[in-house]
Amino acid sequence: MLSLKSKFTETDSELASFARILALPVRVYIIRMIIENGNAVSKKEMCSVPFEMENILKHVAELKTIGMVKISGTKADTRYSIDVALFSRMTSRFSSLFDNLNAVDQLPAIPSIGANANDSTSDVIKETSDSLSFGAFIKKHRLALKISQEKLSRETNIDRAELSRIECGKKNPGPEKLILLSKALYIDMDNITKEYYSSRIVNMVEESGFSDVILKSVLTRLNYFSPAV
Repeated sequence: MLSLKSKFTETDSELASFARILALPVRVYIIRMIIENGNAVSKKEMCSVPFEMENILKHVAELKTIGMVKISGTKADTRYSIDVALFSRMTSRFSSLFDNLNAVDQLPAIPSIGANANDSTSDVIKETSDSLSFGAFIKKHRLALKISQEKLSRETNIDRAELSRIECGKKNPGPEKLILLSKALYIDMDNITKEYYSSRIVNMVEESGFSDVILKSVLTRLNYFSPAV
């Protein structure tokens, strides 16, 4: 049995480094795209993905520097591939790590303290949802500036009780108050507007029951009013 006092190994460090490099979804997407296309993707194909070309090429260059992605061919016919030996080694080591999880079913169940597992899961989901709300966004900036609710209330002329409800996600501040919050918290107006409306859209979609019909209707209307150039 592994002692709790044992130091982490070189393999632990290598796996952590590998996981950290792939921690960005766009990098996982790049690697997956290369693998799914027979380990050979042209620059033209790489730049045709539904992301900004500069962003994709930046991450490809960084993955090349790290050694995960290899570039071959001429400038006119650049092709990207992955380092098969590196990925095979990492796959083997991750498999070895996760094989240890097979013994989990044999471990005794540990009862939750004060709540059952479902309650705990619900709390985690609620906490994650709250952290993405507009109110949480406002609270984060207020705390970063070390401003009390009372002070922010005075500077924005928003009632403190109302401000508290906004931060808790129980009240919609309304677009007319965004400029007040923007000035008091030194948040760029475009940024606070983006956070406000994206949060409202999420709430409306959630209230609709995540209906595909609703989402498709929204996309249809967006394409109608904002046709692709």
